[in-house]
Amino acid sequence: MTIREMTPQDLAQVLVLWQQAEGVGLSEADSPDRLTRFLEHNPGLSFVAINGNQLVGAVLGGHDGRRGYIHHLAVAANERRR
Repeated sequence: MTIREMTPQDLAQVLVLWQQAEGVGLSEADSPDRLTRFLEHNPGLSFVAINGNQLVGAVLGGHDGRRGYIHHLAVAANERRR
């Protein structure tokens, strides 16, 4: 498994993962365009987990200048507790 920084090219797969995950509430702010801008403004704070060629985890992190936030976090059901 590889963990690396999330890129805009990952967003289609990331959104599918988040949509399938229980408890992840998505909104208008989670469109690919807005997420791309979010990644540009918060470099080095969002990551994906890749197993083989499949995206199996994603975390979207950001900050407001004082505090850090985890906005969305999900791991594919078949990859949990490993």
